[in-house]
Amino acid sequence: MPSLRIRRHSMIFVMRRASIALATLAWSGVASAAPVTLIDALTRADASPRLAAAREQLEAATARARQARVSVNPEVGLTFENLGGTGPYRDFRSTETTLEVSQRLEMGGKRSARVRVARGEVEVARLGLVRTRADIARDVRDAHAALAAAEARLTLADDVIRSARELVRTMGLLVDTGKEPPLRKLRADALLSDATATRAAAEGELSTAQRALAALSGVDSEGLYAVQSQDERPPLAPIDSPGIGERIAAAERDAARARIDLARSDGVPDPVLGGGFRRFSETRNTAFVARVSIPLPIRNRNTDTIAAVRSDSLVADANLAQVRIDAMRARRDAAARLAAADGRLAALGGAGQVQAEEALRIARRGYQAGKFTLIELIDAQTAYNTTRGALIDARLDRARALAALFRADAREEN
Repeated sequence: MPSLRIRRHSMIFVMRRASIALATLAWSGVASAAPVTLIDALTRADASPRLAAAREQLEAATARARQARVSVNPEVGLTFENLGGTGPYRDFRSTETTLEVSQRLEMGGKRSARVRVARGEVEVARLGLVRTRADIARDVRDAHAALAAAEARLTLADDVIRSARELVRTMGLLVDTGKEPPLRKLRADALLSDATATRAAAEGELSTAQRALAALSGVDSEGLYAVQSQDERPPLAPIDSPGIGERIAAAERDAARARIDLARSDGVPDPVLGGGFRRFSETRNTAFVARVSIPLPIRNRNTDTIAAVRSDSLVADANLAQVRIDAMRARRDAAARLAAADGRLAALGGAGQVQAEEALRIARRGYQAGKFTLIELIDAQTAYNTTRGALIDARLDRARALAALFRADAREEN
């Protein structure tokens, strides 16, 4: 039966290792690039190697918890006495053979303390899996928003280049006909050069964002682009229950306290009880034997280990207090950033953008009618492009603030 159980566990281990290997191959970019929505990216991220590692950590902790419940094995001993001596003990006629079975008894609550420590480690690993999933979701939200912003900036850069090229063409005609001085043409050329450099930077930003999202969602970064979705609503106000970070810190504190009991129990000596049969070769008689032994706690009482785990428990208490402070601050910061981004979006996406677009339209018509100068036209174009760029930044800030807020409010049910 034990050999069958060992073979079964070995088979399960091999199958799990094979599944992780296949998942790693699938994650290495074999999936073709496609339009990726936020929901798609979050779904694909569930196969992340980071999550696989967290799941195996939970499996390892669970296996250790099962092992902690197992009691100490008994021992079997065979002893030969009066063997090969002198005088009447020259031969084997005076040999005494003893077959004994002994058992060490765990005292001081060692087993129960060991089980409590193992259960605490399982809880830490289980909550760690939830935290890893929340961290990956935050990273995916950030990467998806960054890719959408990079795409929008590249589109803006293309529009700026088209406007700059049209301005260069117009200035060339006006300079050739003597309606504008050559300096105007040089100014238009400078604007085109600056727009071309900005577009090159936008292309680099787009490639970086594609690789970042591809690494998180397990797709090919070539041609990857983010599909815009409706603005997400912020999570509901947190309930009284602690977030996942605080729950992990509390579980680590409980495990640290359980280690104090385990260290104390390890300082209690464990007696060994034994018993068996003794056979006297000379008379062929038999007799029962019994043995009791117990270590003397003279040199080692495990006092320093107890002191160490007590300090570890105090560290866990301090960590829990700090986690509570950090969690509260993280949520408040994320909520403040979200409110600021919403305010910017309301200002830029509404009247601000309409006014900038209308100012550019008036400036173009006025310049064509000779009522505005080239500088005024360029200023209106710059103001309009600046408004569009600020709107992109505000949307990115909102998405990142939402990602941080979802992470700060992450709980086990998420």
